[in-house]
Amino acid sequence: MGFLHCHKCNWEQDDFWDKNGYNPFRQDIVDWLKECLFRDLMSYYDNETGREIELSGQEVVARELEQKVRSIRNMHWKTYDDWTKVRDVAKCPKCGQRKWDID
Repeated sequence: MGFLHCHKCNWEQDDFWDKNGYNPFRQDIVDWLKECLFRDLMSYYDNETGREIELSGQEVVARELEQKVRSIRNMHWKTYDDWTKVRDVAKCPKCGQRKWDID
């Protein structure tokens, strides 16, 4: 995995994906989402407020899927191999600079 981001403007994308490793629909993630659907209330970290809040399982699944949609749409270089092919010329989609870092 590798978390690609721009030091100039803070643009970022999800960790690089791998068909048999990390990806937004890895089986353990799908299984967790299915479990959440049937829970009445659960604690959930709210990124907007920075606090734990209580939500229905359905709301947790909805928020997680919305986050995955944003992540998928924002993914410019899906795999590390995709990135290595363009890293010498790739420019940030937001600011146009080449101030990359991978964590």
